[in-house]
Amino acid sequence: MSKNVPNQNWIYTYDYAPDQIWEPWRTTSDTPPWIYEEAQNVSHRVNAYVARDTLSFALLSDNHYVVNGTWQDTREAIARLNENIKLDGVIHLGDFTDGMVSRALTNQYVYHILEDFKSLGLNCCATLGNHDCNYFKNNPDRLTLHEQCELYLQGKEPRYAVDYESQKLKMIFIDSYDVNEQLRYGFSVECAEWLGQMLSQTPDDWSVIVFSHLAPLVQLQAWAKELRNSAAIMEVLNKHADKILAYINGHNHCDHLYNEGRFPIISVNCAKCEYFLEHKPVGAVVPYRKLGDVSQESFDIMTIDTEKREIHFTRFGAGNDRVVCNGKAEWV
Repeated sequence: MSKNVPNQNWIYTYDYAPDQIWEPWRTTSDTPPWIYEEAQNVSHRVNAYVARDTLSFALLSDNHYVVNGTWQDTREAIARLNENIKLDGVIHLGDFTDGMVSRALTNQYVYHILEDFKSLGLNCCATLGNHDCNYFKNNPDRLTLHEQCELYLQGKEPRYAVDYESQKLKMIFIDSYDVNEQLRYGFSVECAEWLGQMLSQTPDDWSVIVFSHLAPLVQLQAWAKELRNSAAIMEVLNKHADKILAYINGHNHCDHLYNEGRFPIISVNCAKCEYFLEHKPVGAVVPYRKLGDVSQESFDIMTIDTEKREIHFTRFGAGNDRVVCNGKAEWV
C-alpha cells in the first residue's frame, strides 16, 4: 500500500505488526469535519440533561497513546464539546499508554495528554491502569507506584476522593492493579479498608460514584481468573450500597452494564481505535471501529444529576448512550 494513501480500515491493537507502526493512515493534520458534526450532535443531547446543579465530565478510558494514533482527534473532539457544554473536568480510567516504551517516552506521552486537558481549562481525575506501570512486554523500565502517582495523578495518592458540596456528591478513585503482587489484578487490603472509611464518613444524604480501572467482580473481566480481595471490596461496597449511584470502570475495551447486584457496575469502551471480540465478559457490547470516520472515537460525556439520582452517558463516536436511573443502568 502506498504510504501516501490513508488506510481507512486499519484497526490497531498494541500487538500490531512492526511494519504497521509507522504507516500513515491520514495525510492531513486538519480537524476532520465529522468531529464538528458529532460534537454538535452530542452537545445537543447532553444539554437536554443539563440543569442548574448537574455536573458534566468527559469520561474516557484506555486510549493507549501511540505515535501515529488518534489522540489528536480525541483531543479536538473534547475541545469542540467544551465549547458547547459546561464541562467540569475529565475523568480518565487508566491505560494512558501501552506501557512498552522507555520511562522517558512514557513521561512525554502522558505529559502531552495531561497538558492537552490543561490547555482546555479542564482538570483531570484519573485511576491507574494495568499498563500504566510500564510493565508490559517485559519492559525493564517500569514505573514505581510513587512515580505513577506523580505522573498520572499529579501527586495524589493511588486512591483519593473528590467532593462536590453543592451536589452532595463524592467521587472515589481507587487503584486495582499491583505489578509486584503474585496476583497482579485486584485490590489491596489497604484499599478495601480505606474505601470503607471513605464510605462510612460520607453522609447518608450524599451520593457516591466509585471509579477504578478494573471491575470489582472477576466475571466482569476476561483477563484474569481471580481478582485479589474482590470479596473484601464487594463487602464494603454492598454495606454502603444505598449511597452508591454506580461503580464505573475501564479495562475491558467494551461497553457493559451489570445490574445483578445492589448497585450498577458499568464498563466503558476504550478510546483507542480497535475492534476485536476476544477477551470480553459475557454480555459485552463491542461497537465496530474504523479509522477515518466518527467510529474511530469512543468516549462519553457523563452528566450527573444527584437530585434525580441519575447519570447520563452520552457517547461521542462508536457505541450507544446509557443512563443510570432508579438504581439500574440501561441502554438508551
